[in-house]
Amino acid sequence: MKSATIKPIHKISSPQLWSDFRPISLTPIISRVLEKIVVRLSIYPLFSQPSTLPLFHDQFAFKPTGSTQSAIISILHHITTLLQTSKYVRLISLDFSKAFDTLRHSTILNKLSTLPVQDIFYNWFVNYFQSHSHSTRFNNHSSLSAQINASVFQGSAVGPPMFLINGIDLKPVHAFNNLDKYADDTYLIVSSDNESTIDDELSAIERWATENNLTLNKSKSTEIIIYPSTVALAKASPVAQLPCIARVTTTKILGVTFGQCLSVSPHVAEVTLRSTQSLYALKILKSHGLDPRSLHLVCQSTLISRLTYASPSWWGLASSEDKAKLQSVLNRAKKWGLCDPAAPQLEKICSKYDSDLFQQVILSPNHTLHYLLPPLKSHPYQMRPRAHERQLTPKGGSLFAKTFIQRMLYKDIY
Repeated sequence: MKSATIKPIHKISSPQLWSDFRPISLTPIISRVLEKIVVRLSIYPLFSQPSTLPLFHDQFAFKPTGSTQSAIISILHHITTLLQTSKYVRLISLDFSKAFDTLRHSTILNKLSTLPVQDIFYNWFVNYFQSHSHSTRFNNHSSLSAQINASVFQGSAVGPPMFLINGIDLKPVHAFNNLDKYADDTYLIVSSDNESTIDDELSAIERWATENNLTLNKSKSTEIIIYPSTVALAKASPVAQLPCIARVTTTKILGVTFGQCLSVSPHVAEVTLRSTQSLYALKILKSHGLDPRSLHLVCQSTLISRLTYASPSWWGLASSEDKAKLQSVLNRAKKWGLCDPAAPQLEKICSKYDSDLFQQVILSPNHTLHYLLPPLKSHPYQMRPRAHERQLTPKGGSLFAKTFIQRMLYKDIY
C-alpha cells in the first residue's frame, strides 16, 4: 500500500491561507525499519568510499558524522582562510522554496544510477518511489487521490539520504569559491578578490535549481560582508549590493548568530535572553517538588545544552565578556539549586567538547571535517607522543587562529 492520507496541521494560531498549514503524513514504523536497513547497507558506504567521498564533502546533514556544528566549523574555516588574503568575504545564505516537497523522483533516481550502488538496492529504490498517491483529510472531508512523482516522504528513512544524493552536482563553478550545505541550507562564500564570479555562481545555482524542480527564493536569501577586524570594517568602502538579495549586518548560521567581524556577541545576547526562560521553567519544576537529581538532569539537557550549543564552532571567537555572560547564567542556576553545584565551569565544559570532537576528526578519515586537517608529518626518527601528528600550518590572521581546526592543532602541542 503506497497511499497516504495527509492531515494538515496549522502553523499559526489563526490560519487563513493554505500556506498556513503544514501537511503531515507519517511513514509506518515497520516501513521505516526496513528503509533504515537498506540505507545503511547501500547509501552510507557512499559517504566513506574514496571514489564518492568528495561528492559529499560540502554536505553536513543526514550523515553519520554530520552535524550543524560541523557545518558551521567548515563555513568559518573557509571564510577565515579567504580573509587572510582578501579585504572582505561575501557570505550568501541561499533559500530554496519547499526544497523537500518538490524534488522529482526521476531526477533522484537518475543521479543514484551514476553512483556505485548494487543493482538489487537500486531496483528497490525504483520500486520504492513508484505508484505513490495521497489524499487530504480536513474537517472530516477527504479529497480525491493524486499521484506523487515528487517530494521526499516525511518521516521516512530514505528521504534524507536521497536529498543528499540530489545535491551531489551542486558545486561552485570556480574552485576558489566555496559552497557549504546543511540539507537545503546553502551558503556561498566568495572573497573580495573574486567579485566578478558571483554572477556566474548565482546563475549556475539558479539553473541547477530549475533543472531539479526547485526554486531559488532570492527574497528570502541574504548576504553579509565579513571583514577581518573592526578596524577593517571601519575603514571599508561601500560594497555593491547584489540585486534581489537583502544585505544584513548579522546572520544566523544554523542557529548561531554572527556579526560582520564574526563576533558572537549577538549570539551570546540571544542565548542569555532565552536562558532566562529555561531558568524560570526550572524554578517552576523545583517549586512543584521535582527531586534534585532529576532537576539537575533537566538543567543539563535544557539550560547547559542551550549555552553550549555548537560551542566548538564559535567558542574561540567569543570574547572574555561573552564567556562571562554565559557563565553568569550557569552561576545563577547553581545559586538557585537548579544545577548540580559540582558542575564544571563553562570553559571546562566547552574545552572537553573541543577535545572530544577533535579526537573524532583525527581518528576517523570518514569524518565530515577530516578533509580540513593539514597533511601528516613524516619523521625519519622516533618522536615522543604528541597531541597529534599533523603538520602545523601558520596561525595566520587573528580570526583564522580562532577557528576550531587551528585552535586544536596548536593546543597542547608543545
